[in-house]
Amino acid sequence: MKENIDVLFIAANARSLLHNRGRLIGSMKAQGLSVAALVPSYDYIEEVEKLDIPIEKYDLDRHSLNPFDFISQLSGLIRKVKHLAPKAVFCYSIKPIALGAVAARLSGVKYVFSLVTGLGYAYCADGLKPRLVRVASRFLYGIAAVVGDLFIFQNEDDKKELSKGWLFKLADVLGKKKIVVGGSGVDIEEYPYQPVPTEGFSFLCMARLIKEKGVIEYAEAAKEVKEDFPDTTFYLAGPIDENLVTAINRDTVTRWEKQHGITYLGQVSDVNKWIGSSTVFVLPSYREGTSRAILEAMSIGRPILTTNVPGCRGPVVNGVNGYLAEAKDVKTLKNLMIRMLNEKEQLQAMGLASRNRIKEVYEVEKVNANMLEAMNEYLAQ
Repeated sequence: MKENIDVLFIAANARSLLHNRGRLIGSMKAQGLSVAALVPSYDYIEEVEKLDIPIEKYDLDRHSLNPFDFISQLSGLIRKVKHLAPKAVFCYSIKPIALGAVAARLSGVKYVFSLVTGLGYAYCADGLKPRLVRVASRFLYGIAAVVGDLFIFQNEDDKKELSKGWLFKLADVLGKKKIVVGGSGVDIEEYPYQPVPTEGFSFLCMARLIKEKGVIEYAEAAKEVKEDFPDTTFYLAGPIDENLVTAINRDTVTRWEKQHGITYLGQVSDVNKWIGSSTVFVLPSYREGTSRAILEAMSIGRPILTTNVPGCRGPVVNGVNGYLAEAKDVKTLKNLMIRMLNEKEQLQAMGLASRNRIKEVYEVEKVNANMLEAMNEYLAQ
């Protein structure tokens, strides 16, 4: 591992470091900063070496709530950070933030930056366990805010939600800085504009197959719309991971294919191809940080049909580049699908509005410049 590290990334997983933080790392390197990263051992992929920075592995169990596991992982991370001795750490996602911010401060790191990429399952689910997780996560985020220097949010809703906690109020009293940026941003050259197809009509929902992404509502709405618009195609793309508590299993997807008219694509590698061949991009999610899938679809020039929830509503100007349905509501989703089917002549303009909004607000270089400007106030010292 390289000596004199300016910024050490503590990653949630290797793939997100490469695809979501890669351009930020590149911008830091272009600025002359020395960058390194820690990635979890369990999902390490060789592809991450394309970043051309020193990378080491650390132990992380993203789902365990066992306090003994937490202490063990924190101890291991402290040893790693002490050994690497960076000037600053950049943590993102709940466990790396909770562990990384504390480990950094206990290791004598000068500056701690945290990026909240979404509040996730606990903030969009009901029941005792989600409530307990909300309490725990608000406490852990609050501790990180108090011991850290800069907290970065991807939407105003998440900032308002966490700011209710007494630890965040203490962080304000201590003068800790909070900013909001446009998600992870999107590269408009990597996702170039493609006109909305004029032949046929297809909806595409691209997401992990878990309940919180709204895929159940998508399948139910598709079934009802197909009754009146039988020639409409409903694509569903995304990985199935039955290890997750709220995962949609393969048997359910097979039933949707047979009974709801869903065309399941699996996990696609050519995102541009499938978004480009669709008419409307749909994400009926219950909550996001700022949905990268929506930003990619907007960059390609697609009208968006999503939900009026944090992380989804921000990129969409209702009636201009798409429409907002109510979360967990098949009826409003179905009605907006039918509206878009009946207003096909307006969709090209909506797609252009999506592309222009990306250029104005969510282009990756602008997003990264905002984060770097905030971090440079500390790094330049």
